[in-house]
Amino acid sequence: KQLWESLPVSGFNFRVPLPVCCRGGHVKNLKDLRDGKYMTVEDMKRECSKFVEWVNNVMISHQGSTIDELRVRFYLDKDSQRYIDKWIEIATRKQVKKLELDFPSLLHRPSNAYYPFPKECFPGIEFLTSLCLVNVGVSDEAMEFVLSNCPMLETLHLKNSPLLIHPKVSCSSPRLKHLNISHSESIQTIEISAPNLVSFEYHKLRKVPFHIWYAPKLTELDYSNWLDFNIAYLVSQLYNYLPQLVTLRLSLFLMDLPRFPKFTSLRNLTCITASIDNRLLLLKSLIEASPLLHKFKLLIKDHKEFKSGIEEVGKEEARPNKYLKEVEIVGFLGQPVEVEFVTYLLKIAIKLEKIVIHGKLERMTQNLAHQLMKNRPGAELVLL
Repeated sequence: KQLWESLPVSGFNFRVPLPVCCRGGHVKNLKDLRDGKYMTVEDMKRECSKFVEWVNNVMISHQGSTIDELRVRFYLDKDSQRYIDKWIEIATRKQVKKLELDFPSLLHRPSNAYYPFPKECFPGIEFLTSLCLVNVGVSDEAMEFVLSNCPMLETLHLKNSPLLIHPKVSCSSPRLKHLNISHSESIQTIEISAPNLVSFEYHKLRKVPFHIWYAPKLTELDYSNWLDFNIAYLVSQLYNYLPQLVTLRLSLFLMDLPRFPKFTSLRNLTCITASIDNRLLLLKSLIEASPLLHKFKLLIKDHKEFKSGIEEVGKEEARPNKYLKEVEIVGFLGQPVEVEFVTYLLKIAIKLEKIVIHGKLERMTQNLAHQLMKNRPGAELVLL
C-alpha cells in the first residue's frame, strides 16, 4: 500500500459492471442473471455508497504528483456532488490531462437531478487536453467556462446533457480539434468558431440549426438525427465546408434528393440507413458527387420491406470512379435492391481492390462472387 501510493500512475479507471435491466423499481444485475435474483433500488444506493467510498480512498491516499487520466463510470447523480467535485479537484491539482465522467441512470432522472459540472476554476485545470462528460448536467455557462479556462483542450465530448440549450464554441479554445455533441434533446442552436477544429459529431433525435462561422480545418463530419433528417437542410447549413470534408458519416432515414455540390476532397463515406429501397438514387448521387472517394461503407440497420422499383436506376449511365478501392456492406440480405446497388458499385469502381459484405449470404454468395470475378477479377471478395 505504501509503495503504490507514491508510484507514478498513468491514470485511474473506476468502472464496474453495470446492471442491465430495470423493471418495476428493481434492477437485474449482470452477476445475478444466471439465478434470476434482483437488486432493489435500495440495494443500488448501498452499492453507490460503496463505490463512492472506494474512489475516495484511492484518490485521497495516492501521493503521486501527477495523474494523466481519470475515468469514473457509475450510477451517480447530484446527491454525490461534493464527492465528485473533490475527485475533480484532486485530479486537476495533479495536472490531469484526460477526464471522463459517465453517470447513467437506471430510472428516469429529471434534469435537476443530474450531477452539475462545476462552473468554477480548479487549480491545474489548464492542463486538460480531453474532456468527456456523459449523463452529466453541463450548462451553457459550464461549457463556456471549460473552453475559456482549458487552453490545451483538444477533445470535448458531451453526451446526454439536459442543461445544454445554446452551446457555443468560440476562438477562446484555440487547440480544440474534436467536438462531439450528442443526445442532448434540450439544445436549440449550436454555434462554432474554432480555428483548429478537425472533426465534428452531432447525434440527436431532431434537427437543430447550427452555425459554423469559422472552421478552416474541418475535414471530418459525423451527423445524424432520426426523426426529421433532411439532407438538403444539412447541405444548406454546411455548404461552404462540404468541399473540404475528407470523411463523412451520415444517417439516412428519410428520403430527399438535393443537388449536391462536389465533395472535391471526400475520401471516406459511411451511410447508415434502415433500407436502401427508396434511397438508391440518394446514395448514387452522393457517390457520384465524390469523384475522389477511396472507401465507401453502407450499414443497413433494419430491414422492413424491400421494393423492386430500381430498373431505371440500373439503366442510367454510371460515371466511373478510378479512386474507389474499398467497399463494405453491413446488413446485406441478398434482396434485389441490394444486389443492384452492389452491381452498380462494381461497375463504377474500375480499380476496386476489396469488397467486404456482412450478412445472410446463402442465396447470393455464388452469384455475387461470379459477378465480382466477371467485372473486377483482381479484387478481393470477403463474405462475413
